[in-house]
Amino acid sequence: MIIKNSTLLIATFFSLSILSSCSDDDVTPQAGEFTLEFDSRAGDANLQLNTANTLYSNAKGQTFNVTLFQYYISNIKLKREDGTYFEDPMSTDGSKGFYLIKESEPGSEEIVLTDVPAGKYTEVTFTIGVDGNQINQGAQTGALDPANQMFWSWNSGWIFVAFEGTSPQSTETGSALVYHTGGYKSDPANANLVNNLRTKTLSFGETAEVEKGREAVGHILFDVARLFASPNQIDFSSNAARHSPASCQTVADNYVNAFTFDHLHND
Repeated sequence: MIIKNSTLLIATFFSLSILSSCSDDDVTPQAGEFTLEFDSRAGDANLQLNTANTLYSNAKGQTFNVTLFQYYISNIKLKREDGTYFEDPMSTDGSKGFYLIKESEPGSEEIVLTDVPAGKYTEVTFTIGVDGNQINQGAQTGALDPANQMFWSWNSGWIFVAFEGTSPQSTETGSALVYHTGGYKSDPANANLVNNLRTKTLSFGETAEVEKGREAVGHILFDVARLFASPNQIDFSSNAARHSPASCQTVADNYVNAFTFDHLHND
């Protein structure tokens, strides 16, 4: 009787072990978070606002400092290893999916994407600016709230990238530099209207593994010196203030090249 019971206990133990092993193997990884961290630079130096001196230089060797720098990121997509995408949800009222990165507010430089399906990701794509469709959605909130002073009321559109500073080479009052770049549509009847929306894709160079309990952080650099460098060299002495879509088209062509992927944290 004792031997029979022992045999039964051993059989039960092995059955439970097999079930436990199968259960562990069948667990589906849960969705996690992916953080995009934006860091502003000026050449090889970390960007500092409101410096007493003009510490930085453009491609022409003209020096400048920065007093304000901020820009919109939207339409974020993460590409999986299998070629499919996770798309960051966007709301019609602007409360989700639109991000205003402010150099003056370090907390704004981190975009945390939630409910990202577990998987392996290789690159990110995002829009610099705000799609014109938002104009037709009525009152906007969050990052798109006009109270953020990134909205052109006269042009019914958002300023995508706002840069302000000073330079000894500027001919503007107070040696000012002012580049407010926006414009979401072209109009053959109005030469001032051009589309300055730009899309950027950055490869991670390795695989980011996303799932609950793991931390995935992609570090992206924005070099403000490149705003004035490539493919168009901007001369502060000839036009240091630009406030309209057409006049800022060369800047828009430059800022798409100002973003680079630096490194990935995956713990």
